Amino acid sequence: MKKIAEYFKGKSLRINIEGNIGSGKTTLANALFYKLNADELILEEFENNPYLPLLYKNEDVGFQTEMFFLVSRYKQYQKNNYSNLVISDYDMLKNKIFADITITNKKEKEKFFKIYEILTQDIRKPEVLIYIDTDVDTIVERIKRRNRDMEKVIAREYLELVDNGYKNYFSNEKDFLYINGNTFNVFDEKQLKHLLERIIEYLEGKLWVK
Repeated sequence: MKKIAEYFKGKSLRINIEGNIGSGKTTLANALFYKLNADELILEEFENNPYLPLLYKNEDVGFQTEMFFLVSRYKQYQKNNYSNLVISDYDMLKNKIFADITITNKKEKEKFFKIYEILTQDIRKPEVLIYIDTDVDTIVERIKRRNRDMEKVIAREYLELVDNGYKNYFSNEKDFLYINGNTFNVFDEKQLKHLLERIIEYLEGKLWVK
């Protein structure tokens, strides 16, 4: 691991992690942050969103929920836009996937996407985007185990919509690293080391293409 950490030392890189609720994004982000001795760790501040519990209860607050998240994430990313090695447990693409599901009013959805394009046009793109693909059955079990009050009312149908949103998005993308969230164990040193080696190979491939 020491040699791997040396590879990342002093490099200006952003590694973003994406996937459904409960797919293990934050756990992996923390692991990469400490293993690579990164400069910044960006974690989503979902607990600060006052509209999220209402959304999970099926109240019509989709636009308010997603606007709060968009502005919050924008502020976080702007603050760390020029740090060297940054690990984030989300990517700004998350806004598009969730907004498409939660905002049901057509005019509000159009308004949201216009604002999204304006706010994200200068956001630094990640050098590495990781997608953790996890079955909904696995996610449901993980949500039960972590026992967060606001998540107890999340409908399985909602998780399925989010899962489909991610699958549709990444089916049209090529520039990302895929992780099978059902079998990957971040606490297994061999698996984590293998992932880090994949990240290096991925980065070296991008540099070679350039």
